[in-house]
Amino acid sequence: MIIKHKIIKTFLTVSICTLGLFPMVDVKGETILEEINRTGLLKVGVRNDAIPFGYRVNGELRGICVDVIRIIREELRNKLDRDIISINLVVSSLDNRFSIVENNVVHFECGPNTIRKLEDYQVSFSEPFFLSGIKFIVAKDKQQNLINSDGKDFTIGLLKNTTTEIFIKEKYPQANFELFQGLRGSERGLQALKQGRIDAFADDGILLLGQSIAQRLPLGENHNFILAPDPPFTCEKYGLIIPQNDPDWENFVNNSVNLEQKMGIINNWFKDFLPSISTKNTIEKCQLNISKK
Repeated sequence: MIIKHKIIKTFLTVSICTLGLFPMVDVKGETILEEINRTGLLKVGVRNDAIPFGYRVNGELRGICVDVIRIIREELRNKLDRDIISINLVVSSLDNRFSIVENNVVHFECGPNTIRKLEDYQVSFSEPFFLSGIKFIVAKDKQQNLINSDGKDFTIGLLKNTTTEIFIKEKYPQANFELFQGLRGSERGLQALKQGRIDAFADDGILLLGQSIAQRLPLGENHNFILAPDPPFTCEKYGLIIPQNDPDWENFVNNSVNLEQKMGIINNWFKDFLPSISTKNTIEKCQLNISKK
């Protein structure tokens, strides 16, 4: 499968920031919309290790989140009647994605974030902009034995501090687990799988497919590894991480990500990047399951 890269275009005036260098201005009582109107600056956290949501090719940021940022920026220009809105991008990760929103470093964070209740952070989620579910990349000859077991005699790779870690540990209580973390956690996990140090690596199915493409690891019945099960273990809704207690910003973001015509841009990724029948089935089945709830 060939990645048809989408390029971040000139609609962004981008400044890549580290947390220690990021200029922070605290104007008491100011809403996010008021701040953006005053400064002309939209601050966004984006993963650059989560294909196809955010990743880099030759230094360029690409991915679904680039389209989301563009849509929100365009809606801001219309709402605030400003010709120019610049964007500061902060590299987010599994470790800092909630804290950079809670601490007002960014106005929202875009990535594969499962919508759920959080006890430890004062953040919220937008309405969903993406559906997916948990799967394994597993050696084809081990697939059925692992999926139908309690995990005994299997070693499963997981990303630390994720909903996948919690779910898989509960579903496979007898398994051994190897945890990976950091910006290259998924990459190291798949390398461990190819080297035979683990029997399977679990993550969101879309992310697994993206990482397998990045590492040129062919998947399917005619290859050594397979993406399973189909449908996935779970159906999860992904939303943007946004601050709590700013209803105007929350309503604005939700209206932006629910613009059906513009969000159709995101669906084009399935034609260019994820055209597999398994991926299409996952999305259709998850949409059906969620609509029944």
